[in-house]
Amino acid sequence: MQTPQPSIDDISRALQQGRLPLAEQWARQYLQVLPVDESALVLLGLSEQLQGKLEQAEQTFLKLTRLQPGSPIHWNNLGTVLRAAGQGEAAESAYRQSLVLDGKNVGALENLGLLYHDRGDFAAARFCFLGACELDPDLTSARIYGAHACCECTDMANAERLVASWWQWTQIDLDLQLLLASVMMRIGHPASAETILLSALQRTSDKARVQVRLLMHYERLNRTAEAQALLAQLPDPNAMTDTDLQNEIVNAYAAIASREKDFQKASALLEPLAKTTRPGSDFFFALAHVRDKLKDADGAMDALRLAHAGQMKKAVLLAPELTAPEVDPLTRGLEPVTADQYRQWLPMLSPTVADSPVFIVGFPRSGTTMLEQMLDAVPMLRAMDEQPFFQDVVEHMGRFGLSYPQDLHRLDAAQCEQLRNVYWSLVRKTVKLEPGQRLVDKNPLNMLRLPLINRLFPEAKIIFALRHPCDVVLSCYMQSFGAPAFMVLCSSLQRLARGYANAMQGWRRNVQILSPRIMELRHEDLLADFAGNARRIGAFIDVADTTPMLAFHEHARKKGYIATPSYAQVTEPANTRGLGRWLRYRAHLEPVLPILKPIVEHWGYAD
Repeated sequence: MQTPQPSIDDISRALQQGRLPLAEQWARQYLQVLPVDESALVLLGLSEQLQGKLEQAEQTFLKLTRLQPGSPIHWNNLGTVLRAAGQGEAAESAYRQSLVLDGKNVGALENLGLLYHDRGDFAAARFCFLGACELDPDLTSARIYGAHACCECTDMANAERLVASWWQWTQIDLDLQLLLASVMMRIGHPASAETILLSALQRTSDKARVQVRLLMHYERLNRTAEAQALLAQLPDPNAMTDTDLQNEIVNAYAAIASREKDFQKASALLEPLAKTTRPGSDFFFALAHVRDKLKDADGAMDALRLAHAGQMKKAVLLAPELTAPEVDPLTRGLEPVTADQYRQWLPMLSPTVADSPVFIVGFPRSGTTMLEQMLDAVPMLRAMDEQPFFQDVVEHMGRFGLSYPQDLHRLDAAQCEQLRNVYWSLVRKTVKLEPGQRLVDKNPLNMLRLPLINRLFPEAKIIFALRHPCDVVLSCYMQSFGAPAFMVLCSSLQRLARGYANAMQGWRRNVQILSPRIMELRHEDLLADFAGNARRIGAFIDVADTTPMLAFHEHARKKGYIATPSYAQVTEPANTRGLGRWLRYRAHLEPVLPILKPIVEHWGYAD
């Protein structure tokens, strides 16, 4: 008796039921009669792909693109098989051909975004995911991957927008849940990140992957007791077959050991990974930190060179225009205001001191986070954690057809009021000020926007944090910064020292022209007489009772999430452990000392 010929519906049904070998068999049987049937070839290709027969699937979809070269669907399917087979360039070409044929092919746009994301080209991935979500707002995976790409590009506004409805996504897989939790943390929603991780822990059988992420989440929130409790639940990393998970667990053990100041144990955990795996930049920053604590300056610098080399590969993709050796990625286009420009500023009514924020500025790693926590501990003051709001104001200024800082003198009273409204609307989304409370705006690099601060809030009190230039440069070099400009800036001590000197000299010139209401505060002086300098700060910003400032570390510990690299240090009482650390690295810093010398001398630091 002859076996009946399977129909297209039969093959499709077998595929949907997961009976992949049967679907393949029936598709081949069908094609013996109709060898160029488009539907049968598509089903054959899908059955091969799902079985991992990527070479056969590639040939099947390639045949379809030759039979139907104008079909964007076939080019998209071919791209997906090529991507799974590790043929990135060929996959990109196929996806691009699909989009040439149909620019609104959401599947091809999302798949191209995934290809770029896997490659680490987050700028290109961001563009694709934003486009795909614009065409189809219900693409959950594109929203999560797109938000992650936006975070990597420091586009936090779009990241926030893409995941605004995260709580509705109840059916996403574990990988997407973990990525979503990471995004929520990076955009400043630690409670949401914790909710996602706890939900994932309840729903998955892969407990260890979630537990290690939750542990690192608690460590980041300074909830060390909870982190240590989770550590006891993690499996033995030596028993793990998943290398990535094994490394995550080892890194978690090392992070807790560092918290407990057992740096020998942390070293014993991390050093083997440096030799046997291909760790990323964050690993080498952690290793450098441990080696530094063990007084191994040469070893720390070796780890840092590897860390920065990895970051520069990322920066080249994110911001290639900043990577040329002669470019200062920090101060590019930010020339100080000239005396002639300042004379052209139009006179206008401005907010009073009481209606202006208290600004904390200074080059990163100069003690600004400690100052922020000191002020935030005072009930009549409220900090909002580090926010890029003045960059948003600069971008809004561009809507007037004006450039910053060259066109500040062209701003009129109505435009200044509009820019202040933009700033305060952003503040209100971040922090609620109670009646009588004053805002503390701490962002170190607002030092580069002093002219704009002075134009909008000329009566504002500004605390300028200072620290020995060599300690600042060394500390910045030891940090993992997420902004592409800072990745490039810190890629070498030479470039970092030059950028630091340019920023400080630009600050000095702006101060000379604008004469803002500034208090210069040396970190070393603050630590030498903490109570006395707390009173000095209070007198400057009109705070009579500075007692709460003295317990800033207890306040920081209760606060939990602090979005700067100093999140752990500021939960400890003021101490001098970090002062003069650069002296151990003097041999490495020697080539850049001439660059830093004018700054050292101007602010009275001994060489």
